[in-house]
Amino acid sequence: MANLPKRRCLAPPSDTTATASLDRFLESALAMADPSISIGLSLERILDSTPLQSDKESILDVATRLASALMDASKRSTRKLATAHNLSVWPLTADLTIKVFSMLDTESVCFAAATCSLFSRCASDSLCYANIDLTRSVAKVTNPIVSTMIQRAGKNLQSIKVGRLPQDNNRLDKSPLTGSCLAALVSDGGAAGLLLRKLHLHNLKMKDYNPCSALMACKNLAELEIVGMDGWLDVILRIICKYCHSIERLCLQALGECLCHVEDLTKSCPLLSSLSLRGFGIGDDILSVLIKGAQGLKYLDLSGSLYFSGSFLSDLGKGGGANSLETLILRDCINLRAREVSLFLSAVLYGDWKQLRYVDISNRKGLVVPRGSSGPRTRCAIEVSQVLQRRPDIRLIADYPSEICFYGDCTNSPSPSSDSDSGSSSSDTLSCSLIDSSSSSEEEDSYLSGARLFPII
Repeated sequence: MANLPKRRCLAPPSDTTATASLDRFLESALAMADPSISIGLSLERILDSTPLQSDKESILDVATRLASALMDASKRSTRKLATAHNLSVWPLTADLTIKVFSMLDTESVCFAAATCSLFSRCASDSLCYANIDLTRSVAKVTNPIVSTMIQRAGKNLQSIKVGRLPQDNNRLDKSPLTGSCLAALVSDGGAAGLLLRKLHLHNLKMKDYNPCSALMACKNLAELEIVGMDGWLDVILRIICKYCHSIERLCLQALGECLCHVEDLTKSCPLLSSLSLRGFGIGDDILSVLIKGAQGLKYLDLSGSLYFSGSFLSDLGKGGGANSLETLILRDCINLRAREVSLFLSAVLYGDWKQLRYVDISNRKGLVVPRGSSGPRTRCAIEVSQVLQRRPDIRLIADYPSEICFYGDCTNSPSPSSDSDSGSSSSDTLSCSLIDSSSSSEEEDSYLSGARLFPII
């Protein structure tokens, strides 16, 4: 049988013709001097030649979708062109760019990521989120944003600072963040929490989730700062004593809250070198035990504290419990007595507190003295003057209201030498007033009976 020629198979329809036709259409449209007018007139002619209203509406719908698709394609092409340009002109490699971004604050990294695709890829690296700081962000920061950043940091996570810093000492300026923003520290068996070394929480809302479970996962934490989370701090302190034994710097600030477990810090946190307890109700006996037990304590800030009178200072000086202390801040402590301050300064002059280099005993309302007694006022004035003259290695800050001066005439008050290394200004201890107690007795108890209260900074 003779071989007959095979029939040619019909090829499947190809999009080549349609694509070429569309390319020619776009080339023609883009080549027009003013394509908007020409395309508009062409669309009107098509509509005029279409008799049915439904067909006209369908044509307009297709034209609208075509215009939208053309706009989106144009934007994508613009971004691709910009990315190619940035890649050609950006002088740094991707590794160096990531290293530079890792040195920026978190908000700047986010702004850089929104600039172009090149920066977005570099800013998504985990190194850029090793130190998360959103306390100064002007944009609204939400819990999912913080959680995403923690997850993005991965194994490079080192520090987290979230919340809203107080503005003009406004304690009611709460952050929109809540405790649940830290939930990512507990996920995956608390892997992220084990990596964390520094945690700052400012004015968070504790309504849906408290930070205690997150702190339990942060067993290697070296620095913790919590401000404005009243009602939780005593619980948090117990968590610190139980789980966070590597703490070196601890800063807690509240409004009149009493701490019941603060003396346990010395046993649980042997590396503690900096302690700030601002605005708490703490007695002299607890402070004496605390500081004597913290052998390596170098920095102590008790600003705005409510209860102690200052007698713990004498106990520490006699027992040598403050040999390592370099900085002592007792600013605006409500019940701080002039007599105890005088005894403390006298001990400084006689050789105690050898490592001390900075002291702040300022008070917006003055110190507490018994009514009718001028002895504590005079002795305190003399001791302040002598410390400024004989211990230039110590910077003494003692700013008080100017209505009553220690020396009678502020202009004749002695001031530290201008060439000393103390760094104290000429305003130190020049204008100082003391609060008179309402009690007529000059005994020790009269100091606390008439103490005036005032807002805490």
